[in-house]
Amino acid sequence: MKINIRAIEKYLPEQMLKSETLDLISNGRAGRIEKNTGVQFRHHISGQETVCSMGAIALEKAIIKAEMNVSDIDLLIYSGASFDYPIPSSAVIIKSKIADDTICFPCLDVDSTCLSFLNALDIAHVYFEVRRYKRIAIVCSEVASIALTPKDEKVFGLFGDAAVALILELDENLGYEPKYSNFMNFPSGAMLAHVPIGGVQNRGMQNSSEDAGYYFQMEGKNLIRLTINHLDFFVGKIEESVQHKINEFDKIIAHQTSRYGNEYFLGHFSLKPENIIETLSKFGNCISASIALGLEQFYNNERKNEDKNILLIGSGAGLGLGALVLKFD
Repeated sequence: MKINIRAIEKYLPEQMLKSETLDLISNGRAGRIEKNTGVQFRHHISGQETVCSMGAIALEKAIIKAEMNVSDIDLLIYSGASFDYPIPSSAVIIKSKIADDTICFPCLDVDSTCLSFLNALDIAHVYFEVRRYKRIAIVCSEVASIALTPKDEKVFGLFGDAAVALILELDENLGYEPKYSNFMNFPSGAMLAHVPIGGVQNRGMQNSSEDAGYYFQMEGKNLIRLTINHLDFFVGKIEESVQHKINEFDKIIAHQTSRYGNEYFLGHFSLKPENIIETLSKFGNCISASIALGLEQFYNNERKNEDKNILLIGSGAGLGLGALVLKFD
């Protein structure tokens, strides 16, 4: 079984912010946010942009690039932690912006925070394996900016907003083969990154609009320690299954956690910088869209004929680790 990427396209909010601007907003020392996070620029929504409007634009761009019609899609998967409304699901809202009731393919959402895109891709592979669908669209759209406060400078400067749409097609001859997938969860990290207000535990009806509970909170050092404790074991499983070392992949597209996370991953596994797709500096950490942005950059701009074995790898709140290996012709 081979899977052809018919198109992968991104949408970035029009507002692009330099780190120096966020230094001023947070009353911090000039240059500190970029030094701590590794992010030079990031895009934040403004005006009428929303999670679903960005996702719909990215999907329309991908449909045009693929020279298809929306009716050619068999399944739409939305993957991400962001949403415009708790109900209905984001996938159906995105579809409603580009289709009417004459087009009735199903929709579903996948939310495993930063691992959402990898999980959605893995689910698509399973559907293709059993020949349930021929064409699947995955839309990843993240708006982190509204859940950030300048009072928490390290988090405030790290994240960006972005959307990516991917159209996959089952093909006998062209594309890639999924060679490996694995996901692990370590529940001791369940609450190390969370937004306290907005769910059943606390809907926020009695809370002041200034309450810190409305904003994303992360115990960064503890999350890093827990990730490092399990990363060697997780990578070892990959190497054992594919029968070569992680530094022998032609390209690695990793979740862009932070400057420290990227540098640790690169140095600890003796990886070559030219084999890593880096997007942190120009987009920030875009939650589940980070790996999707890396794949878009690789596939549309950086892919070479010798790039055969591709590793997608990341972590997510919870704590989760995930990886997929794709083998291209």
